[in-house]
Formats: sequence, structure tokens, C-alpha cells
Amino acid sequence: MSSTTKAAKRRAPGENGGYARIVKEIGRALSAREVAEAVGVGERSVQNWRAGAARPRGAAREALLDLHYVIAALSDVYTEEGVEVVLRGRARALDDRRPLEVFAAGEREAVVRLAGQLRDYG
Repeated sequence: MSSTTKAAKRRAPGENGGYARIVKEIGRALSAREVAEAVGVGERSVQNWRAGAARPRGAAREALLDLHYVIAALSDVYTEEGVEVVLRGRARALDDRRPLEVFAAGEREAVVRLAGQLRDYG
């Protein structure tokens, strides 16, 4: 193993931009509190992820990655403000519920599907 590879493995969690970068990207559309509520953790956890001081684990990691997918898919078609409007506004495809609330309630797949449809069909 090269010294470069060894050094990369010793880096602090998130130092290479992985989860810290993801949380920062999500943060363009949502506050730390909203991210925390959506993925089911405390706001302090989200702040630690963003700072690279910790990494999400288990169900929170999966939810964070799903949330990142949703925001990235919406960003393909909408401005940052448009993404915020879609996440906080009511959606007919979700029985007139708000996507962010549906996601936080554990119905992530419904929101992932909606984001994919909006990306693919505008």
C-alpha cells in the first residue's frame, strides 16, 4: 500500500468531502433542523456531519443519501428556490401532502419516485 493510500485512510471522517459535501449540498435547500427531522436525528448530528467530525450510520445514512438523491434530481430541473418550493409545497402525487413531511414520516420511496418523475418529465 502506498503512503498516499495510507494517508487517505487515516483522514478524519468526511475530510475527503464525502458526507460533509453531501450535507453542504443538501443545506442549499434545507436548514440543518429540516435535514435532522427528515433523516430522524438531532440537529447536532447534522452539524457534525457537515463539519466532517462524524459520519452518518445505519438508517440515518440511508435517509441522508435518499434526501441527497431527491435534491439532486430536483436540481436537474429547478433552481435552488424551485427545489425549496417543491419540497415544501403540496404535491398531488402525494395526496396533497408536502414532500418534506412525507419523507420525514418514513415514506421516502414515494418522494424519491416523485423527484425522479419531475426530473424525467419536468
